[in-house]
Amino acid sequence: MQFSNIDPENGDALTRAVLDAAAAITGKPASSASRLTVGGNNVTLMIETADGSFVAKHYPRTSGDDRDRFEAEAGALRFLNQAGFTCVPELIGADADARVCVMTNCGAPTGRHGEDADIDACIDFARQLHDARKSDAASGLPAAAEATPAPRDVTAQVGERRDRLGETAKRDPVLLSFLRDEFDPVFVATIDQVRGAFAVTGKPTTAPLAANLQTLSPSDFGFHNTVRGAGGALTFVDFEYFGWDDPVRLVSDFVLHPGHDLSDAQKKTFLGACHDIYGAEDRQYRMRLRTLFPLVGLRWCMILLNEFLPERMERRRAAGNNDDLDGILAGQLEKARQLLSGIDDNKRLLTD
Repeated sequence: MQFSNIDPENGDALTRAVLDAAAAITGKPASSASRLTVGGNNVTLMIETADGSFVAKHYPRTSGDDRDRFEAEAGALRFLNQAGFTCVPELIGADADARVCVMTNCGAPTGRHGEDADIDACIDFARQLHDARKSDAASGLPAAAEATPAPRDVTAQVGERRDRLGETAKRDPVLLSFLRDEFDPVFVATIDQVRGAFAVTGKPTTAPLAANLQTLSPSDFGFHNTVRGAGGALTFVDFEYFGWDDPVRLVSDFVLHPGHDLSDAQKKTFLGACHDIYGAEDRQYRMRLRTLFPLVGLRWCMILLNEFLPERMERRRAAGNNDDLDGILAGQLEKARQLLSGIDDNKRLLTD
């Protein structure tokens, strides 16, 4: 990630609006500011004031986005702060009209790679979230974005994303070829495997996981959403999609997430610890993980291709990004192809 310096007095209209809202929240104007130049969803500013350094984040409303990301992140941080989590930013304040949150600046972006100690930090965070689900305040939290409490939910999400991309692919022969020749055969085979595995258990794939076995999830969990402070500790950021979900989704997402790079040893450490966390009460956790893991991988293949969708382009424009579209699309298609080809290799780590 890179940050570009901006002039607090002469930025574009949106930047000035965010700075004004942040000044009202902190009670101090920004003496300097820098803008995150990578990312398509939000305007995020690092601001310096007389009272210290803060992060100001704006959440635009866009079509095709039925989740209020401002309310989700503000609510998540309030809950986590009140629950005593020290590994997340402190929410300084939020302006619903301006759709701006201001939070403490906890360090510099970690990037795609983490140390083995960082895996331990991720495990500790997952464990704390699972413990926090038992608090009274947790019962009022929403479901995570696109939560998948039932196996059928994952299949449906992959199918819906495939159908939406299919419409776009009618005008893009390269994308169409990938979907028909590479993705679809794997998707069909995986659906059959999921149906067969759950038929053995006697539970329909439409049955949701019991509420007491679900967990609280960042729903976009990885090193790409962490910052490192001066002392080296990780702080977890970005809770726009936070809420209740099946632990299998959290674990699978972390292992497969294209936003960071993990060694096989790191993946196995995380998987083993998560079995202790979630498998202690859920006797079918390991079976569900083995069965649904490939589906979550296919879901990520579809997410990587979101850039082909018209609404994603609108969101980029709303956030003020003007990137090389052709290069972005080619790069995302290659990432999807690589992830698809690596799902089986990653699945083998579940049984090693």
